[in-house]
Amino acid sequence: MSKDDRKYVIITIEDVEDVDFDQVLEDSPRTLVISKDGNYTFVKFVGDTPSFLEGKTQYTRREMRTKMQDPNDIWMTTDQEVPTMINKLQDIVSGITWDKLNPFNWL
Repeated sequence: MSKDDRKYVIITIEDVEDVDFDQVLEDSPRTLVISKDGNYTFVKFVGDTPSFLEGKTQYTRREMRTKMQDPNDIWMTTDQEVPTMINKLQDIVSGITWDKLNPFNWL
């Protein structure tokens, strides 16, 4: 598996609850990269599109790298922005209900 085979999908923070981490390359919500505004993240996968990502825009590795390096896009952060982002991320994560990730709620 080459890194160029990966597909990337940008999702909202609220959509993280729907992510099946067995079908993407990230391990858990804690390993996700968060946008500057704290509203978005992305997941990457190889192969068939997971059902929870169907209908969403997919990017190649090259396209995603271009977005991440663009200072006008939502992903570029400076050292001065990091403390603000950490606080914002903590607020967002604490507000998410993880019911769908709890297997006891699947019964």
